[in-house]
Amino acid sequence: MSQLMEKIELLCGIPIFHTEDEKSAPESVGAFLEQESPFVCAPPLVEMLVKRCESQALPVVYKDEYDVFFICVKGKNGFYLAGPVCTEDLDYAGLNRFYEAYGIAGEEKKHPVKTVLFRILTYAAVISELENGVPLDCEEILKENGLSEEVEAEVEKEDTVLEMRKLDDDMYHHTYQEERHAMESVREGRPGEARRRADALFENAGILSGRKKNHYKNLAVTTVTVCTREAIAGGVSPARAYRLSDIFINRIDRCAETNQLQEYFRKAIYEFASLVAEVKSEKAASSYTEQCKDYIYKNYNRKIYLEEIAEAIGISPGHLSRVFRQDMGMTIQEYIQKFRVERAANLLKYSEASLTEISDYVCFHSQSHFGNAFKRYMKMTPKQYRDQYKEKEFRS
Repeated sequence: MSQLMEKIELLCGIPIFHTEDEKSAPESVGAFLEQESPFVCAPPLVEMLVKRCESQALPVVYKDEYDVFFICVKGKNGFYLAGPVCTEDLDYAGLNRFYEAYGIAGEEKKHPVKTVLFRILTYAAVISELENGVPLDCEEILKENGLSEEVEAEVEKEDTVLEMRKLDDDMYHHTYQEERHAMESVREGRPGEARRRADALFENAGILSGRKKNHYKNLAVTTVTVCTREAIAGGVSPARAYRLSDIFINRIDRCAETNQLQEYFRKAIYEFASLVAEVKSEKAASSYTEQCKDYIYKNYNRKIYLEEIAEAIGISPGHLSRVFRQDMGMTIQEYIQKFRVERAANLLKYSEASLTEISDYVCFHSQSHFGNAFKRYMKMTPKQYRDQYKEKEFRS
């Protein structure tokens, strides 16, 4: 059976892994590297998928917040996991957020396989039939996983695109010149000009959706994505640019007011331009701080020592400590602890992992240490935070 699964994986290009239960380490059935798989790098993802699979009769087809799909099929001796796979291309910002969320540390960020939703459902059905010998209906898998709206959204999107192509370009798309002026002000770090350009750009922005709120939400998200790229081109480190991008994307996703969405559009251009201006004003020594932060970002879930960071950057530990504290207003160890708390908060919100598992994953040496650190930065205990902010789809 494993050889047949390997052939199916090779034919479709979608990675397949096997695990005995939610606690066991998943193993690749084919040629895909385990260290580059979300199933290996993010144990809470596997635990969530397996628990869902145990609670429903049909295979799990799960779509995460980054529009990436994962499959979980219950077999005779454990569970088959497949993915990641997308129905839409991830832009540069989205791909980086995906890698960050699942703790994948690969230097080359590979885009997940792209296909249509029907083929993802078929893939789940084929894996299940091969393992269990029972043919399944893709429509039933669709309904079981609450993905019927995905199909409707695809149809609506296709209709919108066809309609947009018939509309006059001058009326429904802002001019290239206006866009470039606004983005140049971001890349060159001129926040005052960026604010003025944002107003002009907003007035001429094209229709991106048939619904007014969706239009402004799409416009705001697109603007944040483009501004992120321009900020990086202007000298901002990717970690810093995507941190600001995540802040705006989260605000936009939660926003229900059209007026507020319009304000986010304008404010994003201004804030990214201000960030570039801030970076340009920093001294050369500050680059050590950004390199240090990037190192922490890639290694936060294991023990990190000052000496190893300094060696990786190429300066003495004492000099790195002084520069970092001057730039950040805190020690490196304080920053590491704060960063781990932020990652733990994300897991509390979007996974069903226990507090102990999360504490271990982000590398706190004890449960009490984790609780004290979390309360220090978040002003509440981990349990209180989970009870207050946990996403509905992750509630048991």
